[in-house]
Amino acid sequence: MEVQKKIRIKDIAERAGVSVGTVDRVIHGRDNVSAISMERVRKVLDEINFTPNHYASALASNKIHKFAAILPLHEVDSYWARVELGLQDGVRRFNDFKISFKIFRYDPFSDSSFKIECQNLIESAPDAVIIGPIFNASIMTNFTDKLNESGIPYALLDSNWPEFNHRIFYGQDSLRSGAFSGRIMSLSTDADTKKIAIFKVMGEGRVASRQQMNREVGFRKYMEEHCPNIEIVDVILYAYDKEGMKEIMRDFFTENPDLRHALSFNSSIHIIAEFLQKEMPEHPHVTLLGYDAVDRNVECIKNGSADFLIAQHPQDQGLNCFRSMFNSCVLKINIPRDHYMSIELLTKENIDYYKD
Repeated sequence: MEVQKKIRIKDIAERAGVSVGTVDRVIHGRDNVSAISMERVRKVLDEINFTPNHYASALASNKIHKFAAILPLHEVDSYWARVELGLQDGVRRFNDFKISFKIFRYDPFSDSSFKIECQNLIESAPDAVIIGPIFNASIMTNFTDKLNESGIPYALLDSNWPEFNHRIFYGQDSLRSGAFSGRIMSLSTDADTKKIAIFKVMGEGRVASRQQMNREVGFRKYMEEHCPNIEIVDVILYAYDKEGMKEIMRDFFTENPDLRHALSFNSSIHIIAEFLQKEMPEHPHVTLLGYDAVDRNVECIKNGSADFLIAQHPQDQGLNCFRSMFNSCVLKINIPRDHYMSIELLTKENIDYYKD
């Protein structure tokens, strides 16, 4: 088999009758090239079926690639903490390149906090942005419009907004995820089941993300179609009132002694499970379904105080989101836009084998 001779930029320049610098500018999409020279170089590139080595070019560049992320404030053991670990892992994997990475954190229940951090992020003049979106559509639109105006590409994590001009999305299909939770809960009911409770942790009169809202929409639609006689009851817990949560749960379960099924669409199912186990151990078992394999949720599954978790590998989500943005923005590789994470059901029997 004949080994093809390596084509150098110098060779292309000679064949096109232009300078090496002109070839370099054409290959890397830079300005200051005449139409005639552009046509000559492109003709040679087509003839030799030239594919640029973007990796080597980016590695040789003196440019510092400035990445930024805006994420919700979070506790150490949380879904977003694991997403952040994945993002940081992505930065480390490309440490051969000149990369800076800064995270801006906002209160997920405060629109003003998000606005302030958005402004701080834009003033830092990043080359690419990763967004853990807030619930408020108008504020998100205003932020992404500014990014678009500045020519800054951005990725969405966790919550997909199809109407936006994002470069990359990583997260679950939230409507299908909600429908999946409906199917699991319906399979655990019987003819005596009259109601299912949805526990919502809220602040500023809303849940923290569109993802949670869409999961609920998917769940309710499934239940309406398949279990129309089961009443869906909302139980509102307030994010900044930990003691008040206990009072609300005590009153609810006291007033609903026949309730046997409940779920939450974020990482908080351990709050309900731990409360029932410690504060109301006499209450009959309640089948509980939640999201995210954070440590406290996992412990509740293992000790039997909760029954189901729906997981989505948040650390892989963060890593792959950063890697896709790096490949797209720095290496100029064509990357598909939407990446949906798996919808995985964890129980006491299989949770030891779940790896993030």
